Amino acid sequence: MSTTRLKTARQTVVAMLAAALLTLMSAVSASAGRPDGVDPSMMTPPLNPSFTWDCWRAGDQIVCDGERITTYEAVEAIPCEDGWIYATGIARDTLRRIGDADGRALTTLGTTRIDDKLSRSPAFDGIVASARGSWTDYYEYGVPGDLSSRIVTRRGLDLVVTIPGQGMVVLDAGIKAWDIEDNILFIRGPHDLLDFEGAAAKGCEALAGTAA
Repeated sequence: MSTTRLKTARQTVVAMLAAALLTLMSAVSASAGRPDGVDPSMMTPPLNPSFTWDCWRAGDQIVCDGERITTYEAVEAIPCEDGWIYATGIARDTLRRIGDADGRALTTLGTTRIDDKLSRSPAFDGIVASARGSWTDYYEYGVPGDLSSRIVTRRGLDLVVTIPGQGMVVLDAGIKAWDIEDNILFIRGPHDLLDFEGAAAKGCEALAGTAA
């Protein structure tokens, strides 16, 4: 299973924005000066640099809290055969990384909330869909700090796309787990996004008013 097939419409948008942010941002510690503060750069694997981080020691572990709020307006989110689906909205993400005393990752808990509008027109003057999501991701490292041993379990509403007068177009919800190579280990519930190209095609047709 490819990484692309696991991405939601929101993740596609954020990935595009993050590419620009990576050249401008580095991990920032809000804990500078506190006695138990830890430099986020010591964590393994590296913390996501598009988040703002606060790290500290708690007993024999290191805890890091990260936060990111991303807003976007009329960005090219999903390609269609004859154009794009544009997205306008906001995504709120939090992460809590737990590491051992040397900063090697043990677990991470992430939460994501999205609220988007989607349209085939950058002016949003045609058919407009609502896209929402609310889920948690739990990352567990079989070997501390080793990405190759990581398993991710997602629970919640990954994405629901609805259009007035048409109803629900895409639904991905429930539970799924995958390894670092995107092999699906467990799945329960409807997961339209596992066929990402098919879900995108349905969205393109529905927003163009050509859905059967």
